[in-house]
Amino acid sequence: MYIENRVFVSFDEPCVYQCKHCYTYGIKRDWNRSAEEIVNSIADQNFDIVYVSQKNDNFSDALRGIDLCRSIFEKYNTHLFIITRNVFNSNELEELVQLQKKMKNANKKIFIAVSLNAMESISICEDVSKTPTPEERINFIKNLSEKGFNPILMLRPIFPNNIIPTKECMRIIDEIYPFVSCVVSSELGINDDVLKRLGMSGEEFNYINDKEYLQGAIDCEIKFVDVHEELQQIYNKCSSLNIPIFAHSMPAINYINDTCL
Repeated sequence: MYIENRVFVSFDEPCVYQCKHCYTYGIKRDWNRSAEEIVNSIADQNFDIVYVSQKNDNFSDALRGIDLCRSIFEKYNTHLFIITRNVFNSNELEELVQLQKKMKNANKKIFIAVSLNAMESISICEDVSKTPTPEERINFIKNLSEKGFNPILMLRPIFPNNIIPTKECMRIIDEIYPFVSCVVSSELGINDDVLKRLGMSGEEFNYINDKEYLQGAIDCEIKFVDVHEELQQIYNKCSSLNIPIFAHSMPAINYINDTCL
């Protein structure tokens, strides 16, 4: 069955990671919703999959995020997609494994993506005092694979080579390619708030037209940086290693759904 219709849920408070490149700070927030209210907020919508992602890294507190996933699945019997920069300890990972088993029995899947887009230059776009290190996230991808998941490397946002060298992305791919199902990679999206947090003027970039694929995911205005040469290098690297690579998450999810047990 093709997975097509998605809906987003997210905890409302600002994300603890405070990544400099993130444009979600402009999304309107309902400050006092309980987990039950968040789950019930999508009851009248039509969807094949719930993205536990939008305003927040919902797994910075892994058990809280997994509990939200469990509640969504129990109410809607649906596929789930989670994206995180966090790494789970052994107890948290076991909770995720148990949820995966329960969902598999219902012929549903949990898709998990780990975000990482730089190595030595990671401080350009993230607060390194708050996020796990690139090496820790690489090891987490390996742990997910060993536990029977089909992890996605969320290799985005891609910056121009003169800001974050593309060779760092190549190193990430070299480290994880035996352990990921596929890669999702796309360009940096910015607005005035993002530029301020990056400490840049905007004149550092060339731009492309806005993309409609974010419709429904955000309600703030952004524009996208032209990194077609950098992306082409990444696509070529993945092709050389026979790793499927996609510009967007939905094709990646359907690839896993069609090809992975």
